[in-house]
Amino acid sequence: MKTLDKVTRWGIGSKPVHVRFTNALKEFIFDMLGMDLQTKKKIYPQKRSLDEYFTEPQLPEKFIMKLTQELTSDQISSDFQDRVKNSIGKSYLEIIQARIADIPSLVELVVYPRTHNEVIKVVKIANEYKIPISPVGGGTSMTLGIQAPSGSIAVNLCQMNQVLLINKDSLYITTQVGILGPELERILNHENLTLGHFPQSFVYSSVGGWVVTRGAGQNSTLYGKIEDMIMGFKFVTGMGETLTTRKAPARATGPDLNQIIAGSEGAFGILTEITLRVSKLPQKRKMASFFFHNFKEGITAFKNLLQDGFTPAIIRLYNTEETFSSLRSSALMKDPPKESFLIRTALKYVELRGYSEKARCLAVVVFEGNSDLVKVTRKKTIAYAKQAGGISLGSIPTKSWIKSRYESPFLRDPIIDHGILIETFETSTTWENIVPLYNAVQKVLKPECPVLWVHASHFYKNGANLYFHLFAPQELGNEVEQFLRIKKKIIDTFLENGGTVSHHHGVGRTFSQWLSQEIGVEGIRILQDIKKSLDPNGIMNPGVFGLQ
Repeated sequence: MKTLDKVTRWGIGSKPVHVRFTNALKEFIFDMLGMDLQTKKKIYPQKRSLDEYFTEPQLPEKFIMKLTQELTSDQISSDFQDRVKNSIGKSYLEIIQARIADIPSLVELVVYPRTHNEVIKVVKIANEYKIPISPVGGGTSMTLGIQAPSGSIAVNLCQMNQVLLINKDSLYITTQVGILGPELERILNHENLTLGHFPQSFVYSSVGGWVVTRGAGQNSTLYGKIEDMIMGFKFVTGMGETLTTRKAPARATGPDLNQIIAGSEGAFGILTEITLRVSKLPQKRKMASFFFHNFKEGITAFKNLLQDGFTPAIIRLYNTEETFSSLRSSALMKDPPKESFLIRTALKYVELRGYSEKARCLAVVVFEGNSDLVKVTRKKTIAYAKQAGGISLGSIPTKSWIKSRYESPFLRDPIIDHGILIETFETSTTWENIVPLYNAVQKVLKPECPVLWVHASHFYKNGANLYFHLFAPQELGNEVEQFLRIKKKIIDTFLENGGTVSHHHGVGRTFSQWLSQEIGVEGIRILQDIKKSLDPNGIMNPGVFGLQ
């Protein structure tokens, strides 16, 4: 192994994901950024010798001995690749740190429990020796959520992957938290059910990761975010005690512990089992697509639609830049590049109708559920879009997006390989702030981020999220500092314009310095008190939320 980054790429084990980073797509991105089309893959200078990482676990022998007494040998790993994979998530900063060999630290061991009781044993032994624990699910964190301090162990929950109960009468399931999205959906679909939760990391992320970061799936407009689906849980506190809540459709028994554990990001303990609402597989699915003259028109259309009680499963509204790029890149990802005759014809037609390439914004919409309800919602959506100034494009753009909707994260590695900064930030705000916030971020970032894709993808009666996808040529030798500077600008701008620090990525260590601006000093004190109560020795994921 020549570089650390080989271990951190998307994929399972030693099999990386194959991505269609064609020459045509590469040239398109380079041209947008004003980069030399002859630019080759970047060779990142190594800041540390790899030998520094190839060390034996620095843990007390008695601690390791006790672990081996409670777990089998295949449940404890000091393998270098396992340690790297359980120390680095998928954020741009971590990807750069892997490429320049400047990872702050690796976990010393990776432990793979299979049951709730085994998690209890591991936590109690770690408490005895004050060993920090980093809980890990799919490892897809975007917020330094698993970048643990020196001397830590990772508790990887991937072997806790069993669905324990399916109740089709009351529409809920109980599952261990390590199961990945595709396997859970496969099991549910076999029973004519769905969770309705499809984040972009769906292929590699776990149920537990979704819950402890308060994640959102692409169908959240209809099904809700993951915290809306929680009915009960089983949890191991930082002291190794069991905390549970009784499953119920609703409750008024004090503050909701379900919502305290949701979003806790491993700071208070380890979630082991979760009971979630599920839905029947939709009888019908329909799609629609629209062009609007500008971003504000689309926002108006979908605000009015939702506030009048009509709820599609998916709404995605792209700004002009992302509209242009998504339409072009779908053709450029084919080798050779190929654009559909129907799409070419449609684009010429809408241009003549006044939807200029320089301003138009694409929306893709999916309707699913009861056949009658789908029919009505689709009809009303078309009417509201038209009323706001939009034009219907049929279903082809939406079908094209559905086919590749999980692929964009996999393109990040080859793009970064060519010396390009690429990262995402997301926020949410109320309707009156959407357009001002959008404009403010454009003004602040555009000078140093030549390409700034923006879309709204999670809609509510009271507002929506905004998801910013930014690109810039890297500042050679200054890659980390450049990123930190841009991150500060965008998060400061979110907060100054009524946005949240995060909508569905969580807080982790990346955004902890801004948390008090959102929840206040008293809010931070409450989190500290909860941590002190559940994790008095401070061993659970130290540093998340800025808590130790």
